[in-house]
Amino acid sequence: MDELTSDELTPDARRPSMRFGPDRRLTGLAALTALGAAALALNADDSPGRVLFGLAAALLTGYALSDLLFTPRLAVDSTGLRVRSPLARAQLSWAQLDEVRADSHTRYGLRSVALEIDAGQTLIVLSRRALGAQPEAVAAAIQAFDPRGR
Repeated sequence: MDELTSDELTPDARRPSMRFGPDRRLTGLAALTALGAAALALNADDSPGRVLFGLAAALLTGYALSDLLFTPRLAVDSTGLRVRSPLARAQLSWAQLDEVRADSHTRYGLRSVALEIDAGQTLIVLSRRALGAQPEAVAAAIQAFDPRGR
C-alpha cells in the first residue's frame, strides 16, 4: 500500500460524502437494447417498422448517454448539494436549501415517488431511476448531512 502525502490529506479528501446516480446495469441494458433496436431498424422490411425501431434506438441511446454524461446526478457533503442532470445543474450550499423531501403521488392506481430539492426560485426533481436509490432513503441521507439539523 502506498504512503499518503500531506497534499493528499486535504480536508476535501477526508470529507464524508455520498453520490447518487443511475444504476449502471440499467444503463448497460438500455445501450444493448438500443443496439438491438438499431439492428432491427436496419433489417425491417416495412417503412413504419424502420421508423419505430429507429425511434426506439434513438431514445434508448439518449438514455444511455445521459446516464454516462451526467454522473453522479446528486452529490452530498458537508458544504451542500451538487446536482448534474440534463435539465438542471446546480451547486447549492445548505443555506440556500429551503427543503428536501420525497414527494409521493398516486395516479391511476400507480404510485410514483420523486426527490424534490427546493431552493427558493429553484425546484429540482429527481426520479428513482436518476438517483439509483429510493427517494425516501436519499432524502433521509441528505437530512443526515444537513448541519442545520432539519
